[in-house]
Amino acid sequence: MTERVLRNKGLYRRFLVLLLILGVPSLVVLAGISSPRAQEEAQEEELDIPQELREVPILFSADEVVSDEALGIVTARGNVEISQGGRTLLSDTVSYNRRSGVVTASGNVRLLEVDGTTYFAEYVELSDDLRDGFIRDIGVLMADRTRIAAASGTRRDGRITVFRKAVFSPCELCRDDPSKAPLWQLKADEVIHDQEERSLTYRDAHLEFYGVPIAYTPYFKHPDPTVDRQSGFLAPTFGNSSALGVTLEVPYYWNIAPDRDLTFEPIITTKQSVVLAGKYRELFPKGVTRFGGSATIADREKANGETESNEFRGHVDSLGRFAINDSWRWGFDLERASDDTYLRLYNFSNTSTLTSNLSTEYLRGRDYLAVNGLVYQGLRDNSNNEELPIVVPLIDYNFLSEPDSLGGRYSLDTNIGVLSRIEGRDTRRLSVQGGWELPFVGPAGDLYRVMANVQADGYWVDNFDSDSQEVNPPGNFDSDLVGRFFPQVALQWRYPLARAEDWGDQVIEPVVQLVGAPDWANNDDIPNEDSTDFEFDDSNLLSLNRFPGVDRVDPGSRIDYGVQWDMSSAFIGEVSAFAGQSYRFENDDAFAAGSGLEDNLSDVVGRIRLVPQEDIDVSYRFRLDKDDLAAERHELDLSVGPPALDLDLSYVFLSDDLSTDEFDTREELAFRLSSQLNENWSIAGAHRRDLQENDALSTAVGLTYQDECFFITIEGKRTYYEDREIDQEDSVMVKVVFTHLGEIGVE
Repeated sequence: MTERVLRNKGLYRRFLVLLLILGVPSLVVLAGISSPRAQEEAQEEELDIPQELREVPILFSADEVVSDEALGIVTARGNVEISQGGRTLLSDTVSYNRRSGVVTASGNVRLLEVDGTTYFAEYVELSDDLRDGFIRDIGVLMADRTRIAAASGTRRDGRITVFRKAVFSPCELCRDDPSKAPLWQLKADEVIHDQEERSLTYRDAHLEFYGVPIAYTPYFKHPDPTVDRQSGFLAPTFGNSSALGVTLEVPYYWNIAPDRDLTFEPIITTKQSVVLAGKYRELFPKGVTRFGGSATIADREKANGETESNEFRGHVDSLGRFAINDSWRWGFDLERASDDTYLRLYNFSNTSTLTSNLSTEYLRGRDYLAVNGLVYQGLRDNSNNEELPIVVPLIDYNFLSEPDSLGGRYSLDTNIGVLSRIEGRDTRRLSVQGGWELPFVGPAGDLYRVMANVQADGYWVDNFDSDSQEVNPPGNFDSDLVGRFFPQVALQWRYPLARAEDWGDQVIEPVVQLVGAPDWANNDDIPNEDSTDFEFDDSNLLSLNRFPGVDRVDPGSRIDYGVQWDMSSAFIGEVSAFAGQSYRFENDDAFAAGSGLEDNLSDVVGRIRLVPQEDIDVSYRFRLDKDDLAAERHELDLSVGPPALDLDLSYVFLSDDLSTDEFDTREELAFRLSSQLNENWSIAGAHRRDLQENDALSTAVGLTYQDECFFITIEGKRTYYEDREIDQEDSVMVKVVFTHLGEIGVE
């Protein structure tokens, strides 16, 4: 057996045979002639070897090489392998005709392409550069296991292969009976594979499902499996609703360039006008943009029941993110809609608030600066956009120092905000917080943290009623300038106690925190813009300021205490739990009734997590009344079961408190039950219910089949939500995806 590389000059005669097979007609066959090395070197100098062959290594191996000088034919037999430039030909027998420049291969022929495609055949005729030729009884296995089989094939220009009487399918063949028809396949009189364009074109094609023809087309074209993006129509989506009638969406995708594309997504309805929709995306060296939106002329049913005809309706949804340098970046978000119900009516979005923002950020080391400009649009029935804030600018600066000589760190947080409204109060705010924190370990292994914090705020407000805190109070109010100075000091103590047993390990860690601060910090003359959404729970029990913003502070002195328990066992799994409480030494009205902090002694808050094994995860958070431990708030998340039967459940309960608008009564249950029936089939059902009102919110059930070449899902859904022109609705969605061909959606 011979096996050599072109650049090895010491094996001259075998290289000549190799070059003959690969297409260098000017060479003289010297195989079988014995000559001394000096003669070989002299003859080598006389050879006219093309420069491209000198630069590209060539590998040739065979069990036997025979040369017929009279006919000008060189034949290699037995385990023949010829490789050049990433293209490899394997065969039982390969012959090269010097006069015609044709390479023929027969017996277990395989041609491996650079892109990973492999051609199989019993007989092949190729040009001397392996680019063009004829193939009989051909099979093609692409890089992703997609298959093409044909009675014959013609290859030309080194990139186009024409298959006759061909079959295309990405489906795996049956392991027990490979002769059985795959799940689906395309049969065509002619299939053209263009490797440069990376496309497959069919003429007179039939789509077969389990060998049964279900569709016919005289012409069909789609990208080959190597393509990630290509211009063309995407799968249409059909739908039906009481407000729009029958709907049809036929998207067109335009692959403009590798760094940008456009998707045009018109929506045709039987009850309203056509909606022109789409999105444009572009990737820059230091950023990305997306511009999307829609527009139509349609009827609109307003809250009073009246219908306005031929109104302009539409929306904009765009964003951009750009890096200026390693430290600076800027971006924008633009979200606007023509009216409150448009996005939900046309299934663009279910959001209740749209936020537009222009921002810039600086980050280096432990320094962070953010400058934002925010505009909001409310989409609820009771939203009054003239009373929503316009925040321009909102500036935040945060700094954290390196450890000092004692191991402590300094921090600085600065906030500047200018908030205005078309109707209602306007607020300008400057807030500066400076802090210092020192952690250290006590002699008994207990852990300490000493904290000190000072917050200074200045406010200039217009049209503000300190007696009501209303956004748009009745009457006229003058401007007012008000300030606040609020210091805090705290000492936190923890003592982790660990114990190891044969059955497992556990750690118990009590924690106590003393906080000292004046009780006069919150001033009714300061409007509350960023701290209205307050919730007391285990996550903020030990925070110095338990309000989420800076407009309200946590006044007075208090003691916080709790205990953390963690256990790990091979028998029980992992368990963690925490429970804690707070006692305030002064009783004031800083916290609203029902918050859990309105009295000196707070409610009990905590969390429990149990993971007994891989397929079970239970998480429970709670707030219990301090007097009788009655439930004030519960949050339960449960995930149980393997893929064969998996239950995900979520339960939330918020206690009834009608004394303040900050808290709403809420009790809701949501669950999803799914089962992976076998390797391909799965079923799932989901339900959401308002337990307080005993009303269903949504119900859905779906069936899915998925394998390597086919995906189908059928989902039925009922929504019980009503809002002006949006009614309760039943819908059925069917989505079918053929790998490499696209998808068909019916909704």
